[in-house]
Amino acid sequence: MALTPIFSPGFQPRSDLAVIVACDANYLPYAATPALALAAAGNAHDVLIGGPEPVEMPQALMQAGIHHVAARDDALLNALPLDARRSLATYMELFLGNALRGHYRRILVIDADILYERGDPAQLLSADMLGRAVAAVRDNRQWRTPGRKVSEFKKLGEPAHPYFNAGVVMIDTEAFATQDLANRAADFAREHLAGLGRDQALMNGILKGDWAEISPLWNWQFTSASAHLTSMVDPCLVHFIGTRKPWLDSSQGIVPMRMRDAFGRVLARHFPTAPQVSRSTRRHWPEAGALRTALFRQWRAAGPMIRYLNRFPDQYTLIDPRV
Repeated sequence: MALTPIFSPGFQPRSDLAVIVACDANYLPYAATPALALAAAGNAHDVLIGGPEPVEMPQALMQAGIHHVAARDDALLNALPLDARRSLATYMELFLGNALRGHYRRILVIDADILYERGDPAQLLSADMLGRAVAAVRDNRQWRTPGRKVSEFKKLGEPAHPYFNAGVVMIDTEAFATQDLANRAADFAREHLAGLGRDQALMNGILKGDWAEISPLWNWQFTSASAHLTSMVDPCLVHFIGTRKPWLDSSQGIVPMRMRDAFGRVLARHFPTAPQVSRSTRRHWPEAGALRTALFRQWRAAGPMIRYLNRFPDQYTLIDPRV
């Protein structure tokens, strides 16, 4: 059953393509950074903030053409284990995939802890999805070892499947409905999700490799094993997985200053009452031991990483992850 989304008052779609930054009201100050950058990238796609409940948008975001869409799927929520309910925004790609059929042909749902650097989202959203309802970037656990069986499939007693990171998910809304992914997700959550994970485990659990693979440039998962390659690959979307988010002091000496400053400028200008990104006149360096470990991991992974990157002819061509 399709859901009815709630848009900001007066909102009218300008395109059949949309990029949606998923968050609840608490994460709105951080979601504003990728949203504003994406809105400035062009008008061939809409940019929205998406959450489980309606949120009043700051005037600065509305003036930039950024609106809000709320959606939630009570059938899925009732199927979730109790410990999975803590952040409903985690499941926004599933809620929105079900709710936005008839409003958008394709949507790209991204997490709030992402920095937009470059690239044309509308061109990605127009790519051939190989008949799949979902397209995404392989999780970094399988970047260098694509045949690795991740822990979720081990717990399910499944063979190894390609496994994607749910921080950036592209959905063809018609195919999402045709393939009944909303009901399949509720059934899986009810039977298997407890103790397994949240949205990422849920989506991978129902698809089992039946998704289209996007270049990692559209979900460059920033870790110690990828940090020093970041400037060379020039990613489109940088995803700060883990706990060291660019607006936190713990990211100093790890996340590049310009990336921290990108969030800092938006927070200072549009959300002055929110916790701010601390600024220091002294450059923070990584600890020597941590730097040695990171460089060794990247040296050891050089061959597999280059092979992985070379699987994609360009940043807009999607491939079958099972080939």
